Amino acid sequence: MPNQSKENFMMKRVLCMMICLAIMLPALVFASNDTVLIGLNVPLSGAYASQGEDQLKAYKLAIKLINDNGGILGKKVVYAIKDTQTKASVARENAKQFIKDGAIMITGGSSSAVAIAQSEECQKAGVVFMAGLTHSNATTGKNGHRHCFRWYNNGHQTAKAMAKILVEKFGKEAKYAYLYANYTWGITVQQSMQNVIEAAGCKTVFKEPTKLGAKSFLSSLLKVKRTNPNVLVLVHFGGDMINCLKQVNKLRLRKSMEIVVPLMELHMAHGVGPEIMQGITTSMCWYHGLSEKFEGSKKFVSEFEKEYNKKPGNAAAAAWVDIFQYADAVKRAEDFDHIKVIKALEGHRFTLLGNEEYFREWDHQGIHPTYVAVGKSPAESKDEWDLFKIIASKPGEEVARTREENPVKLEPLE
Repeated sequence: MPNQSKENFMMKRVLCMMICLAIMLPALVFASNDTVLIGLNVPLSGAYASQGEDQLKAYKLAIKLINDNGGILGKKVVYAIKDTQTKASVARENAKQFIKDGAIMITGGSSSAVAIAQSEECQKAGVVFMAGLTHSNATTGKNGHRHCFRWYNNGHQTAKAMAKILVEKFGKEAKYAYLYANYTWGITVQQSMQNVIEAAGCKTVFKEPTKLGAKSFLSSLLKVKRTNPNVLVLVHFGGDMINCLKQVNKLRLRKSMEIVVPLMELHMAHGVGPEIMQGITTSMCWYHGLSEKFEGSKKFVSEFEKEYNKKPGNAAAAAWVDIFQYADAVKRAEDFDHIKVIKALEGHRFTLLGNEEYFREWDHQGIHPTYVAVGKSPAESKDEWDLFKIIASKPGEEVARTREENPVKLEPLE
């Protein structure tokens, strides 16, 4: 064999060995007695990529702080990252791979369909899933599982928190139109909003689903305009909400109707700015302005700003809670065993970002306040992240579903 051919052959062999090692390395690291693996399954592409990036920042920071303080039960936390692409099918395959790699816990998701897919796989495998940004009633309702915990609030909590305020602002005779994302989150939130608004005496004059990831909402918005509602409710999220709000502004619809956004996240508002957000009524499970009231939020915002030079949104807040509450549960259980950890999480009351809160034992829904807010005007905003004024705080137990409203039955542990 000529020398050049031998060299090429050897180089190919070395390259193949390096590729094989790269594939095997995670398993070798994850199998270490000194480390535990957490799978971070977040949208780094697709309509909810901004929320995924914010989650990832909080996950990394929380894990760094835990490791700086000795890890969990003396073990260093290592993590692997996968992009869900804001697609349930991709998230499901990612979760399967994390489980195969030995992850003791999986977390993430900025879409309820994505969260539900991961929850199903984790339940099958006996791996704890700390759901990230997922707002559908189904996540801790009809699709709830014993291995899934959701700190983020849900559509029912949002609707119940907003109902009285919307009726006070717009009256009992107001006519409502709805545009909503056509998947489990959008469908359940729209229905929850319609139910509470109609119960107060208001009327629904139009509703239409829209495709996740759509670039144009003009056709639907023109249909809304023809029905002449007093209030337009937009059940969109991420990039979809940014695009839709910009198109609402372009059509000057706010001259004839009020805009309500049931669920808001900081990077959505930042994407359109106070010029468009001003006066819009919305809700959220957490806002960085709470750092002025609660010591836990103050610490979180301070650590996040120090690391990333920006404010965190509620996607990051959910990630922060997920990591620290999982770690705390392991410490209380004195074991990484999934059954012991679940028992430690169920019903445990903790104080992290606000007042005392907890995961309910029977549906694993996080119980804490839902905040109703209004977008600030450009003159009111102190900086680019100062976008909302909180006008009401509704206690978690007051707005959460009852057992009758949510007859979910989680699987037995043993």
